[in-house]
Amino acid sequence: MSNDGERHDGERRDGERRDGERRESERRESEQGVALVSVMTAAALLAALAGSLTLAVITDTAVAANYRDAAVARYAAEAAVEFVLPELAAAEDWSDLLSGGQSAFTDGPPGGTRLVGAEAIDFDREAGEVAAAAMTLAGAVDLPPVLHASGWFRDMVPGTAADVRVYVAVWVADRSPAPKDEGAPVERLSVVGEAIGTGGTRRGVEAIIQKADSSAVRLLAWRELP
Repeated sequence: MSNDGERHDGERRDGERRDGERRESERRESEQGVALVSVMTAAALLAALAGSLTLAVITDTAVAANYRDAAVARYAAEAAVEFVLPELAAAEDWSDLLSGGQSAFTDGPPGGTRLVGAEAIDFDREAGEVAAAAMTLAGAVDLPPVLHASGWFRDMVPGTAADVRVYVAVWVADRSPAPKDEGAPVERLSVVGEAIGTGGTRRGVEAIIQKADSSAVRLLAWRELP
């Protein structure tokens, strides 16, 4: 009986030991599984955070680039108008400008197309868009604009930074008081400066000017085109 009891006690202890080892093994496996899930969750969160950060940087960079392009185009359009004002002031008869007289700054006839980046600018269609965007003055004639000056901004302003790739065009239109007799001199002009970037950014400004004397003009209005 003594031997049988000892044998049963040994078997019981062996069983308890095996049960303890199994439970310990299961506990370790459970902990490892929890740790693996935690690591995977943390990795997924870090990946999502990195993706969000990258997107934010790309978005901020794009926004900054768009803002810069728009600002450069606006300043180029203003500079184009400022460039032609002395020419307009020196012209004895503005009627000559509206009948084909062009600025000293031009890269071709007042028509056809120009390639700006990937965009082909059709000046015939552009004239209609400029006419639609320009001011309509009460009590003034509203005649279609004529291309007066055109070319790359860097050619108009030597020393322009190489990365400023902007094409500019200046349009003039008769805005004399109505009624206006045929053959009467042009008293007021709409002068529209348009700037087109190679990336597609467009900005425009318009000035309404009037002859002050034989060598000067008076600025009546200035605005940025919509």
